[in-house]
Amino acid sequence: MSVEAISSLAGNTSSTSTLSSQSQMSTLNLNFATYLKILTTQLQNQDPTNATDPNQFTQELIQMQQVQAQITNNEAIEALTKATTANALATGVTYIGNYVRAPTEDGDFSLQGSSAEIGYTLESAATKTTITIKDSDGTVVAKLIGGSTQGDNYVTWDGTQTDGSVAPDGAYTFSVSSLNGAGNEVEVSNQSALFKITAVQSNDDGTLTLEAGSLGLLSTDVTGVYSATTKPTATAGTVQS
Repeated sequence: MSVEAISSLAGNTSSTSTLSSQSQMSTLNLNFATYLKILTTQLQNQDPTNATDPNQFTQELIQMQQVQAQITNNEAIEALTKATTANALATGVTYIGNYVRAPTEDGDFSLQGSSAEIGYTLESAATKTTITIKDSDGTVVAKLIGGSTQGDNYVTWDGTQTDGSVAPDGAYTFSVSSLNGAGNEVEVSNQSALFKITAVQSNDDGTLTLEAGSLGLLSTDVTGVYSATTKPTATAGTVQS
């Protein structure tokens, strides 16, 4: 999954598509009106003793009907697209205020209201697990002691940094390092994060962009939806000094 800053997703919304569709419809209507005017002028100015060939005239009428049919089809498609978008947004409203879980290969997550929850899977039990948190500039702001149980682990971060101050809400990344009793690395997989959805936008391809603070993710990447009381049970990440 690719979690992106909201500003970079602006070009994905349906506004661009709508403008393009309106431009195409205007062009088609203009072509139809021009074609009809030319055909009418041709009939008005033809030589009565040498009228337009019936076959040619029939072909011209067929072409005019094809343009008209294209206009009608485009109007129907545009209406269907608007209805689909409205339906998708109506469904998307149910995300707002709830939490979604999504995989995050790069460790992207949002600190929202001084709260964040991240997850990972350990191939085997470990004796020490360290979660390194960096800000958007790549600077390490905190190192947490994470869960070391074999299988899925979830850890919360309240924004407390190594120096004891509280980090501002925004975009951060995390990475996980886990060691067993012999000092060997334990394989870490399935990094994920929980995002509290604050807004929803529709995209040209029918998907939704779910906004979580300053980050956005696609609805197709969501692997779970939770309320505040049904989120996966997590341990509080203790900040290493």
